[in-house]
Amino acid sequence: MLFRLIVTALLGSFLLSQPATAQDRRYVDDTRSVPLRSDAFAEASPIRAGVPSGSAVTLLSERAETGWALVRTEDGTEGWIPTRYLKREAGPRYQIINALRQLGQPDDGSVALSAAIEQARKQLDETVTARDALLAELAELKKVSGSAQQLDASNREMGRQLEEMKNRIGVLEAENQRLHDDAWQKWFINGVWATGIGGVLTLLLPRLVPQRRRRSEWT
Repeated sequence: MLFRLIVTALLGSFLLSQPATAQDRRYVDDTRSVPLRSDAFAEASPIRAGVPSGSAVTLLSERAETGWALVRTEDGTEGWIPTRYLKREAGPRYQIINALRQLGQPDDGSVALSAAIEQARKQLDETVTARDALLAELAELKKVSGSAQQLDASNREMGRQLEEMKNRIGVLEAENQRLHDDAWQKWFINGVWATGIGGVLTLLLPRLVPQRRRRSEWT
């Protein structure tokens, strides 16, 4: 048993020292966790209790006759697992884990995309703020415009009332002038009548008075 282990160790060292001709990417079966062993047989001591299902490993060498493969895990641990548990394509589990890992540790492209998204969000916020300011200004202009229209209507109404008052004043002044003219005419006529009557009385009174005296003397 000891001799077998020594031979296996020497053979493993030789294989590791040779350039790997089939060194490429493989993925552990997505349905189970596979133990990583120190040698290419099932009784070899496990280096790791189990490589997580769906994990990516690097294929260093392969023993097709025994169905074992020497692999290196992502943390650098090397060991043997059965080739039947290795897949050339990543399973859904690895794809999900890899996607979550990339989301947790974004590369330069995703960082640039995140920065662009953040910049776009800022521009959107600024646009919304500017739009709200314009809407508020428009509402104020509409309010001022409505007040100006109302003021203009009030001015027109006041102008109409003022014109009516001017017309009424003109009518009253004309009526007053007519009354004044009538009064002056009546005064003039009365004056003429009074003057005429006074003149007649002046002519008649001297003649009437002697007759009264004569009548009194006769009596």
